Amino acid sequence: MYLKPQPRYSEDIDVVQVISEPIKPIIDRLRDVLSFLGEPIIKQKRNNNTLIFRVNSTILPIIPMRLKIEINCREHFNVLGFETINFSIKNQWFSGECKILTYKLDELIGTKVRALYERRKGRDLYDLYKALQNDGLNTENVIACFKKYMNKEGKSPTRELYLSNMDDKMTNEEFLGDTQQLLDPNEFYNPHIAYEVVKEKLINKI
Repeated sequence: MYLKPQPRYSEDIDVVQVISEPIKPIIDRLRDVLSFLGEPIIKQKRNNNTLIFRVNSTILPIIPMRLKIEINCREHFNVLGFETINFSIKNQWFSGECKILTYKLDELIGTKVRALYERRKGRDLYDLYKALQNDGLNTENVIACFKKYMNKEGKSPTRELYLSNMDDKMTNEEFLGDTQQLLDPNEFYNPHIAYEVVKEKLINKI
């Protein structure tokens, strides 16, 4: 919603249950709205619920595809407040518009800084690199949000610990090659260059 055009392919839709309440009505509503995709596999855990739909592509060659909707059920808080964004779509399958309640960009990117630390997925580095090209991003707010979320988890990694974490990842071939199937083949992307930018503009501010 904030980065246009969409920088990379993603088969996941991540949403957050912003109010603490029973999750079943939300799951039932999603199943109803997306019934044209068939019946999903539902995986329920303490902190998240996932709906997985399996469909075939609508253009040749026909290949099996997966759509995963993951609901974060544990973080019923925010740091910078919510924002409502107008969203519209128009294509051969569906046209419509709506309003989407979301987090402010700085807070979303703050949670992405957390993801880069906690996961071993190079796509998180790529996402941060692309987000830093947005002139409206306030990196001080980003790091403040990162620290708030980490403190909620009882963690408070220092800059040195974060850098050590990244030094390990930047020698891991799986991490470095994670985006190969997700990017436009015409896009040049070097994870080592991206890391230097992310380190200078974000990690060094921790």
